[in-house]
Amino acid sequence: MRPDTRIPHVLFAEGIPAWTLYHREEAAEARLGEPHERGAQWWTKDLRLFRPHHPPCAGDTVVRERFPLADLGLNASGVTFPPAMTERLALEAARVRRDADQARIQHEQAAQRWRHEAATRQDRRPWKPTPLPPVQPLRRPAGGPPVCEVCHRPLAEPLLRFGRHILC
Repeated sequence: MRPDTRIPHVLFAEGIPAWTLYHREEAAEARLGEPHERGAQWWTKDLRLFRPHHPPCAGDTVVRERFPLADLGLNASGVTFPPAMTERLALEAARVRRDADQARIQHEQAAQRWRHEAATRQDRRPWKPTPLPPVQPLRRPAGGPPVCEVCHRPLAEPLLRFGRHILC
């Protein structure tokens, strides 16, 4: 592509790398995608995305790397990076792999602790409600209708044995 051309991210969505040729300077520029954010269980995804990656994904912020044409190689899949860049990307990949292994181990340890705590909680006796105290029948006053022991309003005949209204 020419130097002043905007790179459509549709190329990146299709996995097509974007190189810019600077023939007067005898250089080429590659676009690499910025590392993605590490979210929940990121170590289960493609680890290539958590380091600078080529070609970038659609929508990635891109980083430009310029190389002399003499340092670049060519193979059946296209242009290859110089050995120094390949080594740098390999070191980044190793660091991301170590971080992913460490995150996976921490996650498994936390899950194991949670399972252990859940198993020990099951050994406790389940909650059982305590029985309610027995209902004392209300003594009917000698003069007048029966009244609720809580609100002192008149009490209906079916509620006499409880001594109070249902909602009191």
